[in-house]
Amino acid sequence: MIPQHKNQHSKPKLFEGLRSGDLVDMVSPTFSLDQFKSKMGKDKDVVVMSFKVKEKLPATDLMEFIEKGYQFALDADMSTGEERDGQYSVFVELERTQDVPRQIMEILNGVGLLCDCKEWNFRYFKDMNLYDATEHALSEQLPLTEVDYSNKMLTLKQEKVTEFFNQGAIDSADIDEANNLAIHKPYAETLNLKLLALGEYNTIKESIQGGIQLDDNSRNQTVYLEKYLGNYEIHKLDNKFLIKNGDNAIIVQKEGW
Repeated sequence: MIPQHKNQHSKPKLFEGLRSGDLVDMVSPTFSLDQFKSKMGKDKDVVVMSFKVKEKLPATDLMEFIEKGYQFALDADMSTGEERDGQYSVFVELERTQDVPRQIMEILNGVGLLCDCKEWNFRYFKDMNLYDATEHALSEQLPLTEVDYSNKMLTLKQEKVTEFFNQGAIDSADIDEANNLAIHKPYAETLNLKLLALGEYNTIKESIQGGIQLDDNSRNQTVYLEKYLGNYEIHKLDNKFLIKNGDNAIIVQKEGW
């Protein structure tokens, strides 16, 4: 259950010590939506908005400004420390409803006063495309219901899987909501796997424990996958298979192996 606020509409107030223009050149004009997981509820129920801020104190100011100025925000928080790029993230959680595009624009208008930013753009989830931050664009890109969110996540995941399996003689690779992966190949039985992770190779590799399995059974399983899938680098680690394609990789399991 997502906490409800008594006042769902509010105007930003510049609190003591923070004035218009105080965050100039501190906040990136590009923000993200649904890139991070919610703390307040399930992702299908909560939209997570994320700003990038250059320094810790301005990030704290921005977090407090949003927390105190927008009662429809479920939560405002920030990264615990400096991130790899030397910046800080400020997270804003909003209930996933038809009102979210308008609420996001309200926040942008208020934050824009602090950092003198009149033109914002955003990325959705892991999409690298940039979209102008307008209420119309937000309504188009941002799923506003639980069903729309589930459908969009499945579509994005299917696109990533299809892009990954772009080599060899594979007809198609289909993924469902439960991460069951079915790979189809001409004149061969369907290969059914469980998808555990998909992403950039170095990140994925760090997430899997154990060394490469070199026993006869593991080698036979690896050879089978190599023959079925084609030109992919495949290793068995523990009871999982790490499959590499260029700079990307997946981790899968096969039932019964």
